[in-house]
Amino acid sequence: MAEVSLSDTFFKNLDAYEEGWPLIVNQGGQGSSKTFSILQLLAMLARQEPLRTTVASYALPHLKAGAMADFDRILLSMNIYPSDVKNISESTYYIGQSKIDFYGIEGNTAKAHGIRRDILYINECNRRVTYDVYDQLASRTQRCVFVDFNPDQEFWLYTKVVPNFRHKLIISTYLDNPFLPERELQNILSKKDNPLFENWWKVYGLGQLGKLEGCIFPNWRFGEFPTDLPFGYGLDFGFNAPDAMVKLAVDHKRKIVFWDERIYKDGNSADDLKTLVSLHARRNDLIIADSADARMIKHLRKWFNIKPTNKAKWTVSEGIKLMQGYEHVVTETSPNLAKEFNNYIWSDKKAGIPIDAFNHLIDAGRYKFLETITGGKQTWH
Repeated sequence: MAEVSLSDTFFKNLDAYEEGWPLIVNQGGQGSSKTFSILQLLAMLARQEPLRTTVASYALPHLKAGAMADFDRILLSMNIYPSDVKNISESTYYIGQSKIDFYGIEGNTAKAHGIRRDILYINECNRRVTYDVYDQLASRTQRCVFVDFNPDQEFWLYTKVVPNFRHKLIISTYLDNPFLPERELQNILSKKDNPLFENWWKVYGLGQLGKLEGCIFPNWRFGEFPTDLPFGYGLDFGFNAPDAMVKLAVDHKRKIVFWDERIYKDGNSADDLKTLVSLHARRNDLIIADSADARMIKHLRKWFNIKPTNKAKWTVSEGIKLMQGYEHVVTETSPNLAKEFNNYIWSDKKAGIPIDAFNHLIDAGRYKFLETITGGKQTWH
């Protein structure tokens, strides 16, 4: 069985729940174990007494790739096989006499007016969840509401909920999670004293309310990858970060970019990456790659039709501005890409400088997108 430890964030939520708080607000930075800790608590409570619990977020694919995957791991640590208690078609778990439902709100707001429950947990409540939907869900919850979010900017929770409803605020950071992988910890700490990341550090390092701009690409949604458009691949090499590859198709007439995450993995050798790419791209499929690693491109060129992006033609800011004129459709099997679209923000909007984070797959897509602007060939099959 998997072994899972309990973070300080878990115990803060447990204490707040046992104290009887009707609303527990988890405001926190990156790596603070907010989501995982709340799910651990919900699993523990489900074993203690019959409860009906709802775990909601803006979209079900987001939950399946994130919270539900974490919940399966948590159940294994409790000697419970997910396959024994999970109704996959309904995204529902039955633990003892308790029932835990996972569902997405976006495009299905009628669910907010439906069942009553004992416990509600809204994951990333500041991402495409409106106050009205929150209010409908919360008003149908008998015992306790949990919410979590990264405080990148003020939203309805600060203006309509916190001033008017009794709540317990838990602010957590990476320091509350001693089990954070070393690589992620070092990535967080690397931004601590960098003036370009002052606001980023305030939000994702310290868990404090920031003044960051909104998402660079708010105009994205989940959808299907088309079969009637040519496509190609973008590849971004990881330097203390994941290697990232996306499949991309662009409909310039309708101004829509279609994205499908294919690779998101760090620690790869040159041969490892070659093997990963071969799982997705054929010999003649065009791949536009990060020009910063000429040696890797030369290595991969032995097996693939790979070319470096022309960074001299467009700055990052110019590329982003071109992409902002398009709608972006992301497949439901692209969890890391969805996370990037939700968290990719400006470090300095006036200067056109985005944060150097949550951008690996987006950078890969930008390389391929800009190639299509210049008439670069894509693939039909």
